[in-house]
Amino acid sequence: MGVAIMLEQLLAEIRSGGTLEVNLLAKKLGVTAPLISMMLEHLQRAGYIRPYETCGDGCAGCSLQEQCQHAGRVDLLKLWEG
Repeated sequence: MGVAIMLEQLLAEIRSGGTLEVNLLAKKLGVTAPLISMMLEHLQRAGYIRPYETCGDGCAGCSLQEQCQHAGRVDLLKLWEG
């Protein structure tokens, strides 16, 4: 599968909404988690997505706290938005 096709599939997953975790995205796309992380960084550099900015309190002020399996562990969490 070509890189452009994988990037398009990743963007489609992101645009479908919800909370997506890197390992789940990797499983859905049939690639490794490190590759998904690299693809996310590429999509950010290209301007397709950007880091999700929350308040300075981390999880305490995050609207996704109820859905997040890393709540309270801001060091493990990186959010993106398209």
